[in-house]
Amino acid sequence: MHRSIEQITASHEATAERRRQGRPVWDKTLQLGDVFHADLPFEQIRDTIVTRIRESGWPEDNYDVADLIDELAETADAGEFDPVWNAVYDEADRDRVWIETLSH
Repeated sequence: MHRSIEQITASHEATAERRRQGRPVWDKTLQLGDVFHADLPFEQIRDTIVTRIRESGWPEDNYDVADLIDELAETADAGEFDPVWNAVYDEADRDRVWIETLSH
């Protein structure tokens, strides 16, 4: 699943509008950088990411995201994980949730 130009444009427009209004660009931030690129078995990384998302209070009423998180929890390897993750990331943009994946 790849982001369309329309999705990218909508995200940038939402960001610009929020800045004009003096509002934060993101409603919520999920800190995943410490685990996203950690030197851990895939299953442990996947399970930690899934748990943190579920415990974050997001996706509240977005059942598409809830289904994607369930699908993410069932992935067997990075090849299965990555396309589902990309879809989760796109939904986060729409819901104004920043997913931080850089390790510090």
